[in-house]
Amino acid sequence: MKHEDVAKQIIDNIGGIENVNNAWHCMTRLRFNLKDIQKVNYDNLNNISEVIGTKYQSDQLQIVIGTNVEDYYTPLSKQLGLDLANNELKQEVKSKGLVSVFMDTVSGVFGPIVPAIAGAGMIKGLIAGLVASNVISNTTPTYQVINMLASGVFTFMPFFVAVSAAKIFKTNQYLAIAIAATLQFPTMTEAVVAGEISQFLLFGILPVPVFNYAGTVIPIIFAVLALSYIYRWVDKHLPEVLRTVFTPTISLFLSGIVTLVVIGPIGIHLGNLLADGVSWLFTISPVLAGVVVGVIRPIAILTGLHHAMTPIALQNFATQGYDMLMPMMLMANMAITGATAAMYTKVKTKEEKSIIVSAAVSGLLGITEPALFGVLTKYKKAFIAASIGSSVASAFISFFGVRIYGYILSSIFSLPAYIGEYFIFAVLGIGIALVLSFIIVYVTVPNQSSTSLANEVELLSVTDGVYVPLEDVSDDVFSSKLVGDGYAMKSNSGDIYAPVSGTIHTIFPTKHAIGITTDNGLEILIHMGIDTVSLNGKGFDVFVKKGDSVTPQTKIAHVDLQTLANEKKDSSIIVVITNMDKVSKFSGEYKMEGFHKNGSPLEKAILA
Repeated sequence: MKHEDVAKQIIDNIGGIENVNNAWHCMTRLRFNLKDIQKVNYDNLNNISEVIGTKYQSDQLQIVIGTNVEDYYTPLSKQLGLDLANNELKQEVKSKGLVSVFMDTVSGVFGPIVPAIAGAGMIKGLIAGLVASNVISNTTPTYQVINMLASGVFTFMPFFVAVSAAKIFKTNQYLAIAIAATLQFPTMTEAVVAGEISQFLLFGILPVPVFNYAGTVIPIIFAVLALSYIYRWVDKHLPEVLRTVFTPTISLFLSGIVTLVVIGPIGIHLGNLLADGVSWLFTISPVLAGVVVGVIRPIAILTGLHHAMTPIALQNFATQGYDMLMPMMLMANMAITGATAAMYTKVKTKEEKSIIVSAAVSGLLGITEPALFGVLTKYKKAFIAASIGSSVASAFISFFGVRIYGYILSSIFSLPAYIGEYFIFAVLGIGIALVLSFIIVYVTVPNQSSTSLANEVELLSVTDGVYVPLEDVSDDVFSSKLVGDGYAMKSNSGDIYAPVSGTIHTIFPTKHAIGITTDNGLEILIHMGIDTVSLNGKGFDVFVKKGDSVTPQTKIAHVDLQTLANEKKDSSIIVVITNMDKVSKFSGEYKMEGFHKNGSPLEKAILA
């Protein structure tokens, strides 16, 4: 049965749309605040094959679906007329912080397009290296054809970003592409090349600044975000009979104008502001400039603002005959490469290792987008390590006055351009960037090691505390094992550790539940407290993010036990396997009452 049909059946059997005050969901359940609970038809709800169970508790109707609950909540919220995306975004920003949400969004946007970036980056880096080594000339037709193949992805990056961002922000992908096409339409690009006008006048009054949006990232991400809001607003206020034609028409028109007049220029001006700041730093102290440029360079590449530094370097070549900024770009690229290479020692899957090797090689060749978007945005500590390595190495070469006398791609192949009095310092700087960032990642990022065999997973104690059999938990959805089998604990400290090695695949916005996927595909849910979704994050601190690799030594969260007590919430920490179809035997051989330290083996699952 389709998700939309299931959602409609659920709504029909809880008294219809008019009986719903509000609806939301936690990790496994749809939750409803209803006007009249007597209108609920429990028998019909329980007969829906996708419904695992139902219960009424804490003035909420709870319908247990499982960990794929969001697949049903999305069409249900649409049928109820809830502003799902807006509420989710606000809740996520509140619970995780704006910076973390930004990093997660960038990682989510670029994750699907990493193969294209990595492939094009490898080709671009190799061809640039051959040119720098004088193996081939950049004037030959062969170079021009290969360069088209390699550069297309980066030149038309807004198109790729638009598609991926539309999925993240849950809006129409083709309208998102239309916005990207607007930014790079020949009228705009030709006006940039001609340099004869600085702006168009829309309706004779609205200025549309002329900018080159090729390769930019931030303008299109925020443009698609704006499109998502505008599209939902238009769709909500139009009569249903007009939506098919007029919702996309009005949405494209409004979001396109907002992008051209406001969002796009702001993104470009941010880059220009960055460039002006760098120029000012050099007038104060080259070493200070090295520290600052080095630390901001990775985030500048990540956001597409690094293009603003190129005109500074070109101006320096024209007025001084040399430039000290491009050597810092080389240090940043090498630091990014070192941090990425170190992640090879941390991940377990062949797919991740393959991506890291490709990204690291591309980084050596001067193309760091695969490393940043494909690896470092997923691991915050690794990204910080790259920034530190870049900053230290850039400060080092700036102290010795390392400079370059011609524009060249910042890759390992650009070293011949440094031959002369500054060559040894350039080489040492590269060594510092590579080694320092590698060491920081190696020391600070936890290994994704496994304590279990390929066909079994041990569930370790998530906290220091007392073991509680799952069937004794006061929530009958968990105690009846509708969600899955596992165990529970009463924590002494509130410190929560990963019960297995794996990857964080879900963090609920209210921070009371975290999902981990092991290397062999087992999905583990850590549910902190009972009926704690209503606390909206109060009393919970989460120390990991989606995509992080964790081990039983990783502290993933902290529960303020006093807050839960004050709110009269059961503080049981529940650990269950949510995809029991993958388990042939849940042994229970470690099942023991009493106190356990975190990391102690409690249960074992034998995979089918």
